[in-house]
Amino acid sequence: MRVVVQTDDRLGPAMAGSALRAWELARAVTAAGHTVRIMAAAGSSPVTDAGPAPEDHVEPGWAQAVISPPWNLSPSQFTASSLLIIDGVTPLLAELSVLPGTRQVLRRRRTAAARVPFASACADVILVASEAQANWWRTRIDRPVTILKLPFGVSEQPTPERCEVPEVASERQLVLWWGGVWPWLDLDTLLAAIRLLNDPAMSLVVPTAPRPGGNTASLTSAALDESRVRHGLDESQVIGLSSWIPYTDRHRLLNRAAVLAVLHHPGREAELSFRTRALDGVWANIPLLLSEGGEVARLTRKNNWGEVVPVHNPETTAAALERLLDPARQNLHREALAGTVDAWRWPALARPLVDWLAAPQRIERSSQTRAFIRAAARLIRPQLEIHPS
Repeated sequence: MRVVVQTDDRLGPAMAGSALRAWELARAVTAAGHTVRIMAAAGSSPVTDAGPAPEDHVEPGWAQAVISPPWNLSPSQFTASSLLIIDGVTPLLAELSVLPGTRQVLRRRRTAAARVPFASACADVILVASEAQANWWRTRIDRPVTILKLPFGVSEQPTPERCEVPEVASERQLVLWWGGVWPWLDLDTLLAAIRLLNDPAMSLVVPTAPRPGGNTASLTSAALDESRVRHGLDESQVIGLSSWIPYTDRHRLLNRAAVLAVLHHPGREAELSFRTRALDGVWANIPLLLSEGGEVARLTRKNNWGEVVPVHNPETTAAALERLLDPARQNLHREALAGTVDAWRWPALARPLVDWLAAPQRIERSSQTRAFIRAAARLIRPQLEIHPS
């Protein structure tokens, strides 16, 4: 089958989660014997020598199936004859609802919300990462669409041996905040917890580089310094990472980390989230420190991958961090992570999609007129799509 995998993110040696997901899905579908092309944002380049090279255009009519988030599909792709596989893993509308209401964000909310009725009317398959995401889509679908669980995965490659990080003294334990610091995430509680812990042998590393394909960072080095000073921490305790690490080199930092931490604020984004950045901790065998809420926090508790703490609670977070930095506790979590990692490798996760593509079943589409009416309503009131209407 001829398959297009599509992302509005930039592919390349350095890339963020949505581009990485598109690339790994493309590789998995290619390995199953399909002919795959991958469409990505301008400025994309090959990730490695293996896997399809990104393109900015695929001629209409070439694809027999399209795999894409709904947010970047064109109107013609919704009505085309190709099978439509909606990748619904990123809760974009919930994320956008937390961002400041600039003109650009408001426009993005409207256009993203307006695509949901078309996705609901035209999709043959919807990919989700959790039951919460599946329920979100079910409230918007009035036809028997197949929903497949296909969350974020980890590399097939074993993690190489540990490398030193020049900014962090070799005798210090490294706590890694992996990824950007977006408005729905809660770095302040972690900084307050570190202050309470007052461990002179621990350093927190926080990326401050712009996201690949973007011009601004989610948290600048200056803003990180300001937060550090506000919490009474010194420069050796909080260190900014000013360059985005290429995908194939990320082990150089991951393997040095004792803990991978991602905390968030409560809300709809947390409920629908699947913390993709935490999966690098599963791959690299790093104990996790997460806030309550979302699928990865549930999995962390179930599989003993680390500690899950209440939101906005520095005292509990400090106690959890102290436990995670204890070598004996670290070893217990690392053993649990090592015992589950194979189930999270991309080829294993992609099996439901690969099996469906081997014998696809087209679902009769709903009325386009009704989809247009619903889309028009969302252009006026995009908040209708954040919670069920």
